[in-house]
Amino acid sequence: MVLETPLLRVSRPVAACSRCRAAKVKCDGKLPACTACEKSNRASECSSTNDQFARGKERSYVATLESRVEKLEKKIAEARARRKSSSVLMQDSVTSTPRRTSVDTVKAQKPISKRAARRKEALDIDELVSDFGLLAVNATARDFYGFTSAMSYARLILSASAKEALPTGLTKTLPPRFAATPHIQHYINNIFTLLPLFEESILWSSVDAVYHLDEVATAQDHWVVRMVLAIACLSQSEQRGDTLYSDAVGHVNAALEHAEEVLHPGFISSIQALILLVQYAMMDPHHFDSWTLIGAASRAMVDLGIHQDPSRSTPVPRAKLEVRRRVYWCVYALDRSTSLVQTRAFSFSDDSAHVAFPFHNSPTSPKHSSPQSHVFQQSFESALDYFRIREMQSEWYMDLFQSGRESWQDPYPYIWKTYAKMSQWYQDMPSTVLPAIRSFFEVELLYSYVYMLSPSPRVPHIHEYAQRLIFEHCIAYATNLLALISQPSHGTKPPITFYDAMRAYMTGRQFVDVLSRNLDVILDPVPPTPPAPSGPPSTSDDPLAPPLPISAPPFPAPVIPDGQSGPQHPTQRAINAINDFTDILSRFGLRFGFTHWRDRFQRESGALSSQLYHRASQSPAQTPPSQGMPSHPTFFSQTWLPASSPPQQAYQQHPTTPPSAYPPQPSPFSTSPFAASPYSAPNQQQPVQDWTSPSPQPPDMPQPTEGRVRQALILGPGIPQNAQGQHQGQGGTPDGRFM
Repeated sequence: MVLETPLLRVSRPVAACSRCRAAKVKCDGKLPACTACEKSNRASECSSTNDQFARGKERSYVATLESRVEKLEKKIAEARARRKSSSVLMQDSVTSTPRRTSVDTVKAQKPISKRAARRKEALDIDELVSDFGLLAVNATARDFYGFTSAMSYARLILSASAKEALPTGLTKTLPPRFAATPHIQHYINNIFTLLPLFEESILWSSVDAVYHLDEVATAQDHWVVRMVLAIACLSQSEQRGDTLYSDAVGHVNAALEHAEEVLHPGFISSIQALILLVQYAMMDPHHFDSWTLIGAASRAMVDLGIHQDPSRSTPVPRAKLEVRRRVYWCVYALDRSTSLVQTRAFSFSDDSAHVAFPFHNSPTSPKHSSPQSHVFQQSFESALDYFRIREMQSEWYMDLFQSGRESWQDPYPYIWKTYAKMSQWYQDMPSTVLPAIRSFFEVELLYSYVYMLSPSPRVPHIHEYAQRLIFEHCIAYATNLLALISQPSHGTKPPITFYDAMRAYMTGRQFVDVLSRNLDVILDPVPPTPPAPSGPPSTSDDPLAPPLPISAPPFPAPVIPDGQSGPQHPTQRAINAINDFTDILSRFGLRFGFTHWRDRFQRESGALSSQLYHRASQSPAQTPPSQGMPSHPTFFSQTWLPASSPPQQAYQQHPTTPPSAYPPQPSPFSTSPFAASPYSAPNQQQPVQDWTSPSPQPPDMPQPTEGRVRQALILGPGIPQNAQGQHQGQGGTPDGRFM
């Protein structure tokens, strides 16, 4: 009966009848006869003869169902006739024994096998669907999503995104409201500022419902409050396994108890719940895969049509339109961030979406409004800036890395234009942005510079001036990021996610690669001269406008350290940058349990460090090294990293991605096949100890340190004898000591 009464929202286009078609007049399609045929007293002749239905057949959804009812009534009548002619029914009529008159009680003469029954059911379904013809169906997700009792949408999402199982029995009880309020306020000040998923009043309404004595809270209220507490605790955690980390896992376990009621397709609230889970997965990469979760949220969003603003002729309430736009831009920002850091394709393209920015009810500037208007309102200028930088990143990432494999003859007009656009975005940032948020955006800008200037399929050979820019931006990135993560976590600052660790490794690898391939030119203390302006790209916005030359950006001046009268020598700055990247990866390794990234970066930068220390020892005129700097580098024997190479040598694999913490798995929500990381490792079982459960690692990589702090510089007996000569030639110590 479910298949015979489908939940479909069907538009009812009715074709013109044969008489109106022949007379070439408009037919209103009225049933059982159109108005024109009734006026002509030819209602009995009114029938359709178009290509969809033959003469006398139905012309609408209602007529289709009526025809189906007639067919079923004929089958019932035939069954009753066969039953009356049987001897069993004659005997029953003599004894006056009442029997069911349903056609379901009629038994065939021969038993039907299960396979034949399934085939007959499939034929009946096909016949039912074929009766609908080419009628337009306007169905939503809630109409055609169906799951059995053994599988549900929530179980499918959680199973596809699961990595390590959450600890059983660790469900944290709901803390008192006075203890939960600081965590909720921390979430609003640091995370909600950039990703305002819903109205702030909605969050506090859920908090009131959860802490109400009459237990009026819904499953959505419990999910929102628990996930917000988990994200807030995790953003303040200093290392994996501490008290805040345990509280976060306990809140997630409590939230997952309501997953069946919250995670279901066809509702915006389900997408909001998935976004909260994505934010948690970005800070706890051991239990959930953020790529799978953001893919599921993106497809659910597209399925509901949120990626397109309704037409102006469609009346949509202002509040509903605001929620749609907030959800879209939060999904957009998280999807772009995930794809860039993992060098994957986007879940949906920019061309397929058209949604305006939200926050129509945002308050005006403080100088134009009264203080009372800001009591319950919050400025979303930081969120808009966050969405804009994701838009710019999406544009150049598609053009340089995803749109093709043929190199451009002159790519730098496009690169300099995009470079200037991002620089202008940072300069136009309003002065009301908090200093911590501004520092976060500056780090994001420097990361974008390095990523865009690095070798790509469109630009396999990078210009010498671009190499010098990468050198300067990598140093600034390491300095700013180290200062950002050194701030106390309980203050006002954007959350540190696992994506920051991946970005730090990628940027450090780019720094090592570009410096090792053109060492003498990049370490020249004389600032380079920008190249001559070149013509614009062939695809111009205005083809009739005269071509304007596009100049390269000015070379940034190095920052003068405190207590010094002038900038340091480039060699010393390069040494400090490598040490800063090592320190950053050490802190992130302690926070997320992946210290093998730090160890791998030390191996990859060992040969370069030895050359830098050798150059520093032979340049007495340069600024002396800072206090606490070791006199010799820490290096490892590496045969794959050349001491020097031609400046125009193409890079093989760029942008560099960090070593994979988990074996590659195809996402059920990805738009393209997952390309395995060159650093992916076979699945290996490791002993689990408390919270620091190590993940499968490459066989040559050290394992995570079980939460213990390890020194950035690794001690060892020395380098092999066959590699001493090589390192001496590159500037290593004569005895090959590890310092």
